[in-house]
Amino acid sequence: MLDEAVRWARLLFGTGFGAAYAIGSLAHGGYAPGVSDVDLALVVRTAGPGARARVRAVRGLTRWRCGPGPAERLSVFWGRWRDVRQGATGRVRLPAVDRLDLLEHGRLLAGTDRRAGALAPTHDELVLDGARFAVGWYDAARLATLRDPAALAAADARTVTKNVLFPVRFLATLHTGRAGSNEDAVRWYVEEHRGPASPLVAAAARWRDAGVGPEASALLAEHLGTLHHEWAADHLRWVRSSRARSGPNGPGSAPPPGPR
Repeated sequence: MLDEAVRWARLLFGTGFGAAYAIGSLAHGGYAPGVSDVDLALVVRTAGPGARARVRAVRGLTRWRCGPGPAERLSVFWGRWRDVRQGATGRVRLPAVDRLDLLEHGRLLAGTDRRAGALAPTHDELVLDGARFAVGWYDAARLATLRDPAALAAADARTVTKNVLFPVRFLATLHTGRAGSNEDAVRWYVEEHRGPASPLVAAAARWRDAGVGPEASALLAEHLGTLHHEWAADHLRWVRSSRARSGPNGPGSAPPPGPR
């Protein structure tokens, strides 16, 4: 499926194609069939409406050619070499956490590797990107899901585990400065952090491979709200601390994330 995506990227971008990488769990480990996203990073020569349209076409054509299955979970990140090496600017799609993953774990699929000498994102950049992501992620539909753990327990494993493990990964990045795998984040939360939602987090890690178990309803009811409020509270403390360090226009000026 990634070969198909790279083929379309080469065709659509032509001489503007720079490189393609597998990132995410396919690169750093922990891929769970039926649950994990398939993450592809494209490096192209220019950015703009035309480039964005081509990226959307890569995703759509790959899904069309490959049919139902992993291609439905294809996620395409993209930018120019300067975005990869120095940090994304403009309307490319290369958040700091995914750029770090590309720099540290990306597996070259095609093109020329020019990552040497790239500047890794700072801890503040990683956390701020997570906060920005959360502002959109916690939409009305998400909040309704989190307020109804019984209904969530009846959903598919992908939906359940994402609603549990997304905040765990962001918490791990906030506290460690790293952007590792789900397994790394779960290990940190349960063994090092010993977070209050550890029983749910450990179970969700199992559900990624084994499917959602009968214990899900009780665990979600007891721990899901606690986990998301922990995520919000810790990030809000960081926002306030960062604002105090940097002033009103510093990195902490983002709106506070998470549900109230």
